[in-house]
Amino acid sequence: MLITFMQKLEEYLIENNITDSSGIPLSEIERFEQKLNIQFPRAYKEYAELAGKGFRPISASGLSISLFYLEEYHELAKANLKEYNVENVITKDFWVIGEIYGSLYINFIYLDEGDDPPVYGLDIENYEDDPKEAFGKIADSFSEYVEQAIDDYDPRYDR
Repeated sequence: MLITFMQKLEEYLIENNITDSSGIPLSEIERFEQKLNIQFPRAYKEYAELAGKGFRPISASGLSISLFYLEEYHELAKANLKEYNVENVITKDFWVIGEIYGSLYINFIYLDEGDDPPVYGLDIENYEDDPKEAFGKIADSFSEYVEQAIDDYDPRYDR
């Protein structure tokens, strides 16, 4: 796949000589989409192809972002939304791109917001106490989300 949105990630991997970035072949990503009957945004597919089984700058922030683990976390997040009676907060198809605390805090994208969608954060457990603090946009695009993780990370930890 031609890299359009994840150029900074691709450059980061090359510049830091990270050859084991655990990218997922596009054919595998497409099978995963078919299995779940969803269509990932292009930026997310590029991410998965370059580093989809885990990427240290993002996982170091405490948020897991491995494509295969996120299916489980996505289902757990949906169950948590229901358990905490906040399922009406996320009103359309979404995909969890990062989670902590057993999916009680999630970062997610809506699947219908373009090729490089905004990223949102939701603190499910504390939403009822303070909705404005617990839910909102955390990046204007998925590529910005990844770029910020790269900018904030010290690559010495990748070794």
